Amino acid sequence: MENLAIFIMLLALAGVLASIIGLIKGDMKFLNINSRKKAGLALLGFFILFVAGGLILPPEDNSGILKLTNKIAQNTVDQAASKLTVHYIDVGQGDATLLQGPDFTILIDTGRHDRNEVVPYLKSAGIIEIDLLVGTHPHADHVGQMDKVLQNFPVSEVWMSGGKATSRTFEKALDAILVSETNYHEPRAGEKYQVGSLKIEVLHPVELTGDLNDDSLSLSAQYGQIGFIFTGDVESKGEQEMVDRKQNLQAQILQLGHHGSKTSSIPAFLRAVSPEVVIYSAGTGNSYGHPHGEVMERVEKLGAKIYGTATNGTIIVITDGSSYEIITEK
Repeated sequence: MENLAIFIMLLALAGVLASIIGLIKGDMKFLNINSRKKAGLALLGFFILFVAGGLILPPEDNSGILKLTNKIAQNTVDQAASKLTVHYIDVGQGDATLLQGPDFTILIDTGRHDRNEVVPYLKSAGIIEIDLLVGTHPHADHVGQMDKVLQNFPVSEVWMSGGKATSRTFEKALDAILVSETNYHEPRAGEKYQVGSLKIEVLHPVELTGDLNDDSLSLSAQYGQIGFIFTGDVESKGEQEMVDRKQNLQAQILQLGHHGSKTSSIPAFLRAVSPEVVIYSAGTGNSYGHPHGEVMERVEKLGAKIYGTATNGTIIVITDGSSYEIITEK
């Protein structure tokens, strides 16, 4: 209990410092974002939730909550205020990823239409407002709770692929965008943005083809020396186009396209990214068989570590920009 008390106290101090740093940094470039995040306080809420729920570390680290608490408590306040935490939220057979930095909050996709965990998760993580909300494409397992997110949080800007769907879920997402005060943009490959301390490059698409999956908005995010790639449900054609454009695709952390489907993650794309860690988001026992065995074999040949929400629950990557650690819910 003493270790936990120290941990909570230091994170509270980190929140105060993060607030001060945010005020000093001023407006972000390119995006019309003025919000300043209290990252330390947000992390406090998140870690309390996970400690209360019984956090389990990855299999290679079996020392449990005590070691995690000691490790974080030993961090200095300024280190805590400068870290990026990426939450691959367990939303079943869908996608929702939260990027929580010292001076920005980004949400990529919003889970399934028939579930309701994204808003509660964001609130438990201490989120007050969102700088950038991304809908990679209009399928209901990716924009399913976008309307609820927009109704519960101020959002500075929304990015969408520009693809259109006829589902009621997509219509509700569009209605929520229209009634909000958010800015709206449909990015294209080659655009680059500085969102607080995070660099974002749009990798795909160059233009829409009419294939909603393959037109998925795909992004690379660079925090210091650590890179992440998110491709929504992009399939083999879109991946090959990214490779052929000679874009810099290298990243330490790759979220597998289309929930680990064999229609994505072609060998050429995996080699170009050369990830150290791959993460897939899929539901336990889903009817699609995701992730497919052949994709897992391709990843294993690369020597990358594999994590998935179907087996690990929510997956957290924490980085200071030079190294990273991974925490799993189970």
